[in-house]
Amino acid sequence: MDMTPMYALMDAMILACGVYVVYLYLDMMKTGAIKSSMLLPQNLNIKKCKDVQGFIRFTGGKQLAFGVISIICGAAGLFQDFTQKLGTVPYVIAITAFFVVAIWYAMQIKKAIRLFW
Repeated sequence: MDMTPMYALMDAMILACGVYVVYLYLDMMKTGAIKSSMLLPQNLNIKKCKDVQGFIRFTGGKQLAFGVISIICGAAGLFQDFTQKLGTVPYVIAITAFFVVAIWYAMQIKKAIRLFW
């Protein structure tokens, strides 16, 4: 059974996630507002944030880092899926890096929610 289409789909989703997160970062920096679609809990009321600018300063760099790393990992995964030139070990490292950074980012968002809500 060839798993390449499944891996390619996963890698494309990681890449798309990264692009979306970077877009949200740029929009947040441009508007100075938090979007409800910013990978926050759905039941969180954005309007109740005590310090929007503090939240943006606290999460901005972390959000950009998560987005860029997601783009790199997703692109590396797609490159491996379609060319098989990257190798298994670098591919596994890229996917592991994505999951580690995703967990780190989720923890930072939880911390930000505790601080600013």
